[in-house]
Amino acid sequence: MSRFGRSAALLALVALGACSRPAERRAGAPDGRSAAPPRAADAEALARDQPPRVVMPLAPPGTGGWAVARVAPARAELDLPPPPAAPSDPDSLAVAGPDAAPPVLQPPIARGYPRLLHAGGGGRVTLDVRVDEEGEVSDVELVASEADSVTVAAATKAAFATRYHPARLGGRAVAVWSRQVFDVRRGP
Repeated sequence: MSRFGRSAALLALVALGACSRPAERRAGAPDGRSAAPPRAADAEALARDQPPRVVMPLAPPGTGGWAVARVAPARAELDLPPPPAAPSDPDSLAVAGPDAAPPVLQPPIARGYPRLLHAGGGGRVTLDVRVDEEGEVSDVELVASEADSVTVAAATKAAFATRYHPARLGGRAVAVWSRQVFDVRRGP
C-alpha cells in the first residue's frame, strides 16, 4: 500500500470513529460524551465501594487517626441500629409529597484535622460530640476509652477545638450529635 493509500485509510477510520456514535453525543457536554444520569446498578456499586467510615489523620502528622462513626439528631439515637440505606435511584429523591422519603441527614464536615497537643500514652477514645447549627462544638461526652486520662483530655480538647460545616437536613443547617473515635499514638 502506498503512503497516500495508508493516509487515506487512516483518515477514513478516524472519520468513521467520529461518526460511529452520534446518538450518544449531546449538546452542552464539553467532550461530546453522553451526559446521561448513572444507572441504578452503577449507583449501587458506588454505595457498596464506600467504606463504612472514613478515617482521617490527626494533626500533627503521626499522632494517629480520627473517624466519625455515627451521626444523629439526638445523642440517644447514636446507640440505635443504623437506619435503612437511602434509595440508590437518584430520581426517587426528587419526589415530593406525603409518600416521599424523609430528607437525608448530611453529616457535619470538619474544616480541618483535630489537633492533639499532648497525646499521653495513646489508645482509643470514643466521644459523642454535639455540633450546632453554626458548626461549633457545644458539648463533648466520653463514651468509652482504652487510654489514660492525658490521652482522653487531649482527644476532648481536640474535639472542642475542631470547627465544622454544619450538618444539613433538607438543605437546612441542623444541630447533631456525632460519635467520634480517636485512635491516638503514644506521645513523645
